[in-house]
Amino acid sequence: MQDGACPAAKAVLAYLQYSDGIEESWDDKYKTYKAKPKIARWENCREQGYIVFMRSDDHQQQINIAFFEHRNIDNICAIIWKQKSLNSLTIDNAEFGNLYKTKYDTSFDVKYEEAFKMAKWITEQLIDFWKQTMNKGR
Repeated sequence: MQDGACPAAKAVLAYLQYSDGIEESWDDKYKTYKAKPKIARWENCREQGYIVFMRSDDHQQQINIAFFEHRNIDNICAIIWKQKSLNSLTIDNAEFGNLYKTKYDTSFDVKYEEAFKMAKWITEQLIDFWKQTMNKGR
């Protein structure tokens, strides 16, 4: 059985799943990560991949990063935006704002064989989001 995602997106996902959580969110008292990124499938016709989403500690903000193999150029692409939702967002309910107006308007892209580079970029975005939202109320 297959989930429909392209092999490049699956490789990125494998790298992302290597870690248990965002190190910067480790709660030594409770021995757990406070930041808990979640993963779901992302489907946009031929662009089949995943979406990583994570809420801030106060649950007032949410970062969303969809990643997939581009339908025309074979790069691994990502789109990043902030939008709160109860469940994972889809192409049908995502509110990109001024982003992703055309199929080439992505936030970040790498060559097909650079899955690790994409996973590293996604992780950096999650860490930055966590740090920014944690420092907001201080």
